[in-house]
Amino acid sequence: MKKTLAFVLPLLLASLLTFLIPDKRDPGVDERLQLKRYQVASVDELQSVFDSLGYSWPPQSESPIPAIEISRFPEDLAQVSDIQQKKALFFQVLLPIVLAENEKLAELRHHAKQFLDKGVSQLEESERRWLDVIARQYEVKGSLDDVRMQERLLIHLDEVPPALVLAQAANESAWGTSRFARLGNNLFGQWTYRQSQQGIVPLARPEGESYAVRAFSSIDASVRAYLHNLNTHPAYKKLRRLRSDMRKAEQPLNAHTLANGLLAYSQRGEAYIEEIQAMMRVNRLTEVLRSVSLERSDDALTQLPPAVASAAG
Repeated sequence: MKKTLAFVLPLLLASLLTFLIPDKRDPGVDERLQLKRYQVASVDELQSVFDSLGYSWPPQSESPIPAIEISRFPEDLAQVSDIQQKKALFFQVLLPIVLAENEKLAELRHHAKQFLDKGVSQLEESERRWLDVIARQYEVKGSLDDVRMQERLLIHLDEVPPALVLAQAANESAWGTSRFARLGNNLFGQWTYRQSQQGIVPLARPEGESYAVRAFSSIDASVRAYLHNLNTHPAYKKLRRLRSDMRKAEQPLNAHTLANGLLAYSQRGEAYIEEIQAMMRVNRLTEVLRSVSLERSDDALTQLPPAVASAAG
């Protein structure tokens, strides 16, 4: 039964202003997406899960991607000698999670745009408070009465093409087998300087340095933090601008072009961008993922999603 915004908003406001621990999931959003969570101890168990669901790589164009979440990669993934099998397993684990996180972003963007189109001055107090929470969460500073801040919010609050996410994750985590992927579910090489965030000290960290590589409780927490990083950090302003230009032109998001906004992601600069683009091309990710969708059993966008789903910290 559908709930009106007037009914849902007051119930959400009690939790809207209390941010969750950065790498924790938002149970409410996961329930709406109905992700079925699996923990697997081996590659054989992982393959059995996929086989039972009829889920293969590349995915069949006529079949939706099963809404499942594998909590972490099995320890013996590094022992898979067949590189094509290892790649397939890696992509199969990651794709449903990326699609789900992008759907959450799409929900937030949908409702934010609805409110902005309504007119900030015309919003009810609860609606305005929700919008302000989202703006703070996505690091949009300034009053949303300013049209420039409204545009910036929509620029920050958007999806990242799965092809780009999968290519970067594969590159940064050595196909899910790196030390940081195994110990901390960190697939994107994200650092932290905060003592409040759990981290793994790199073995070759120079003396006197205080940074660590972030550790996450699950793969989806790592994906969420990565997406939030691209959507908020000043270093990726170009990526967000390129994406915004595509939206304004009513064009599909082009993963190959958006990779040009990752210049600051690695000290290797242009060489890194070319490598990510090559990984997408060699693995046919843009082609394979052009029309994939996540299996859903609920009707889309029936209620306002919580504003506490980010991985900022």
